[in-house]
Amino acid sequence: MTAKLERPDVRAHVLRAALLAIDEVGPERLRVRDIAERAGMSSGHVMYYFGKRDRILVSTLLLSEDELAERRTAELAAVADPREAVARLAELYLPGGPHDVRWRLWAQVIARPPRDEETLVRIAGFTGTWVEELAAIVARGVREGLFRPVDDVEDQARRMCRIMDSLAGDVLLGLPGCGPGWAHEQAMRAIWRELLP
Repeated sequence: MTAKLERPDVRAHVLRAALLAIDEVGPERLRVRDIAERAGMSSGHVMYYFGKRDRILVSTLLLSEDELAERRTAELAAVADPREAVARLAELYLPGGPHDVRWRLWAQVIARPPRDEETLVRIAGFTGTWVEELAAIVARGVREGLFRPVDDVEDQARRMCRIMDSLAGDVLLGLPGCGPGWAHEQAMRAIWRELLP
């Protein structure tokens, strides 16, 4: 006899199936049936937990960001040199190519933003953690004399993230010559221009 999944476990199972489906068919063509097939459930059962397709996309993005935040914090904690930490953060931030699932989800959510306050607060929290982590690295680099003094490290980090957002858009569009390596190089050039003595 198979053990019955509790509600949070079922939701997590559906979101993992959604990640697989999004990777295979893309968020713009995703159907509830695609998720249900990969989850081994009926479409109605999937809808019972999420209500509508857009809610699944937002929830999948939040799961993806949660997992990346854990990985980012662990990886950056192991990097002693603030310059290397900034470069690694930029790699983690930027898309791995035009088919990067997390960034494609961001594009869908930006195109059709959620309306409920709780979800918007969570999304703001994710963008805020990137800024906080980068600001902490910059502050450490300033203290160690590796970076020039900065009046407001959080504002500086926010601007750097916005630069990377812009570069990410070019990568997602698949513009000629605008691959992940190009985006990282451009991001680092802009960041070093502001930080290095």
